[in-house]
Amino acid sequence: MYARTLALALLVASTCSYGLAQEKPKVDWEAEYQKLLKASPEVREKVESGQATKQEVIRWLQNTRAKGKNAAKTPPADQATAFRKKLAELVTSGKLTKEEAAKLAATMQLNKPTTKPTQKTDNVDWDAAYEKLLADPAARKKIEQSGATKAQVIDFLKKSAAAKNKPGNAKGAKGKKNRKGSAREGSFQFYALVIGRLRSKDIELGELEIDIDYVISDRAQVNQTLVGSRVKLVGVSGKFRDDLLKIKRGETIKVRTGDFNPDTKVLGFGYKFHVLERTDPFTPGDFGVPPKAFRGFHGELTGKVVEAAGYEVLLQVKSSEPTDDSQAPDPNSIIGKRIRIAGFFNENREAFEDLQAGDHIRLTVAHRNSTSDAMQVTNKVTKVDN
Repeated sequence: MYARTLALALLVASTCSYGLAQEKPKVDWEAEYQKLLKASPEVREKVESGQATKQEVIRWLQNTRAKGKNAAKTPPADQATAFRKKLAELVTSGKLTKEEAAKLAATMQLNKPTTKPTQKTDNVDWDAAYEKLLADPAARKKIEQSGATKAQVIDFLKKSAAAKNKPGNAKGAKGKKNRKGSAREGSFQFYALVIGRLRSKDIELGELEIDIDYVISDRAQVNQTLVGSRVKLVGVSGKFRDDLLKIKRGETIKVRTGDFNPDTKVLGFGYKFHVLERTDPFTPGDFGVPPKAFRGFHGELTGKVVEAAGYEVLLQVKSSEPTDDSQAPDPNSIIGKRIRIAGFFNENREAFEDLQAGDHIRLTVAHRNSTSDAMQVTNKVTKVDN
């Protein structure tokens, strides 16, 4: 038994040594991250809106790079041949059984097919896909503002399509357990502020049903689907169960979501934003829904913080100073009213954590998606005197 184990150890060590001798090149992940933000308007939008952190994007880049190097783990053809020959010799000498040899060969990936399966994206007309994307005014505006080239946009479309075609990404795929902060099986990430009336709750299961009055997110179609419907929300745990316990049926609540299953119409609780609380009945002005004349605004706002929660600020606006690229028909239409400003989760996180109701602040914002009811903070947040 000892001889057999030693033979296995020596064989594997001699065969794998070629891989250990190779030194991995160092990658400047900060540079790769900045490159991706320039090339992908959609990724940059998600980062600025707090839907993804810088660390999450870099981790995704690292995982993508690692998967692209999987082929390098397979022994070269000549080494594979020598390995099979050595296995045969060990079987003949009685040091290995045929079953052990077969398992070892499989472990070393000698029987792995060398041809890649045909991807569903091979026959896509990417020029047509690009033109279709430009037909969406919001998408066109994002692309133009980012300065991304046609080639960069098409490359992003290809990567997005390839990611959707990966095994396990299909609807109903099994084997992936949900992690806190990630979308549940069958769901997609849906970071939204949901306002509605509590209809039922199960504290033990961490579930509730809401008659939805309004939804604030950058997914206009999903918002329209949810408003006016009764929807289940799942995944409430920890201290948020205690918060839910204090809210009575029929009272209006606001809650931050993390994902949505379009088939079952189930929302998932958004842990990252820490919002599940009683609130006043919904009226557009009170919750910071921007007037039509203010949509598309880019520039600087000054005002008083009404609330700061979930990495969002509800601001009572005192003054408005548009930049040259602002698209708002009437920048002053927001003065004296409330506006909801999101995107504090990343670069402006420290500034947000120092804010509280009653503070007076000056900040720069951009309303890149005019269908969304929330502005995005950009690169300046400062406290000012009353």
